[in-house]
Amino acid sequence: MGRIRELLAHGDIALLAVVFALAFAAFNLASAVARETVSALQQHTIDSEGRGGLSFTVANTTISYDTVLWYAITLALIAGALLGLWLLTRTTLRECPECSSQVPRSASICRFCTSELEPDIADA
Repeated sequence: MGRIRELLAHGDIALLAVVFALAFAAFNLASAVARETVSALQQHTIDSEGRGGLSFTVANTTISYDTVLWYAITLALIAGALLGLWLLTRTTLRECPECSSQVPRSASICRFCTSELEPDIADA
């Protein structure tokens, strides 16, 4: 949340709009992959009576879990993508000791407060 506030404070609303558009597209892509996966599973689990096999029966009530499976796959894909992006950005940024903004690890001057930065230990 702090990063969004920082982007808005520095006038990067266009960047924020692009990020939200890409996130929406990524969610739709993950949802389509999950839908196709569940559809393929349903086709391969059809029983002899022609019903989909992604269901179970409790006390003569048939409960279908294909929607739950679809949401679980979508959640796993989105969570995996977010974790991967977090790991990529976590290793390329560091915090400025003066203004607490995120700057590249290779930077020697903070781009926000123009203070000198100590050489990163990981670069040495």
